[in-house]
Amino acid sequence: MFRVDLAALATLPYSTVLYSPRVLIVDDERYVRGFLSDLVAVWGCHADVAASGTEGLRLFKQKSYDLVLTDYVMPGGSGLELVENVRNSDADVGVIMLTASGADLDGHGRRLGFQLLRKPLQIDRLEAAVKQALSERKSET
Repeated sequence: MFRVDLAALATLPYSTVLYSPRVLIVDDERYVRGFLSDLVAVWGCHADVAASGTEGLRLFKQKSYDLVLTDYVMPGGSGLELVENVRNSDADVGVIMLTASGADLDGHGRRLGFQLLRKPLQIDRLEAAVKQALSERKSET
């Protein structure tokens, strides 16, 4: 039999009981999308995935997200284009851009307010960046 101690649940913060941060993962590589989705799930988040910037933007406009994880180089539009469109809809959403490119994106990151992580990814750095972005988003709401 499954029992729930409602008195214990009442002592937990509302967000602990009912809310999982929503993360949108946008990457053209299927295995990367799956890996990132699994990782953020382990970290307590709900993830939606998109294979392109166009698909990602469509999902972003349909749902509310706390964080967007996007690749920089994708067919049919760059991660920068996606972030610019995301910022037009929600200036406060957390954004982490992933790239294996050697392009200088620091200026874009400052202008658009995203954190840049270079591939190959260090999982501990990604986890810290995700938690920081979600923490900042939570403190704003």
